[in-house]
Amino acid sequence: MSHDGVVTVTGAIWRDQLSPEQRAALGRDAGVIADPRPDVLVVGGGILGVAIAAAVQDAGIGSVQLIEAGRLGSGATGGATGLLIPEPHQWSDPETFVDLERASLQRWRYLDQATPGGLGLVELDWIGLAPDPGGLARRQPPNVEWLDADKIARLVPGLAWRLGGALIRHQARVNPLRALTGLADGLTQVGTGVAATGVRSRGDRIEAVLTSAGTINPGAVVFATGGPPVLDGLDVAIPWDRVKGHLLVTTPAPVHLPCTIAPVATPLEDGRLLAGGTFDYGDESPVVREEVIDTILGGLRAALPALRRLGVSHQWCCFRPRHPDGRPVIDQVPGYANAWLTSGHFRTGILNAPATGLAVARWIGTGRPPPEASAWSAVRFPEIDTR
Repeated sequence: MSHDGVVTVTGAIWRDQLSPEQRAALGRDAGVIADPRPDVLVVGGGILGVAIAAAVQDAGIGSVQLIEAGRLGSGATGGATGLLIPEPHQWSDPETFVDLERASLQRWRYLDQATPGGLGLVELDWIGLAPDPGGLARRQPPNVEWLDADKIARLVPGLAWRLGGALIRHQARVNPLRALTGLADGLTQVGTGVAATGVRSRGDRIEAVLTSAGTINPGAVVFATGGPPVLDGLDVAIPWDRVKGHLLVTTPAPVHLPCTIAPVATPLEDGRLLAGGTFDYGDESPVVREEVIDTILGGLRAALPALRRLGVSHQWCCFRPRHPDGRPVIDQVPGYANAWLTSGHFRTGILNAPATGLAVARWIGTGRPPPEASAWSAVRFPEIDTR
């Protein structure tokens, strides 16, 4: 596929930014269960599963075995934007969730420093364009600076829209696959290509998890499978669906963006621009739709006319699991004393991963839920499965 003569890769840019060693690590120990009797089994090798496994291991709770049906990061993680921007959620999310997101960004910064070789965290500011007065300007939290249209024009020369904007400093982003491989490198037992197929339980405990590579008998199990786990012998009736989204990365742009400009684009290290993140409700096809990519590119060129000849280097789509209220579940599996799950992180899975890992690790280690657990509860929805 090509746009304006540029050959476009259909696939996320993140894998192409990895070293050969990092790419190989995504398929680590394929088909292998190193420990069939771990203290904690983590099912799911996206960023949330890896972050949970790392937090449990670091807490010294016991041995940890992680399994993933495909390659690490092969689900929503590998198609995410990698933006770590908790503060804009002040306008949409309850305080409990914003606090989780803020704590997670701080944890990302700690992990980036503590992990050998780092996780590739990039600090950046965020500007959300909006009419002035009104829009975001009416409800400015203390950490938000309002920039009038003249200031925005100076920051973003060539912007076709005369708008003010809310400036939030000290946000961040990561290449989600690089961050994942950095965290996973510290895990002692990872098995990719190992699919969980069912469970056996006795009373309120899961005694065995059946997999494509054999049976695992864990002391505790955590399901981090995007949506709620769907396994033989396990009845988890939590409503959820998934929302498809399209993204693109341009060729190096002649326009410099000083930071993320929402809803325009985010600058990458080499001058490319990351744009998109659509909500394609009802589209269950895994195929990238050219008309959606053209709409994203058209919007980018409308905002910045100097980009009218800019090409697309990468285009892709992914599916983001979502609960009805758009917020995640972080809880024990209803009816089980030794099983936990996290699901439905929608647009905040990369952001929330480190704080979610800490919360689950402490819950397993102490046997006590965190004070905020009711907000993340698996039973906050009506008992209707809407899948």
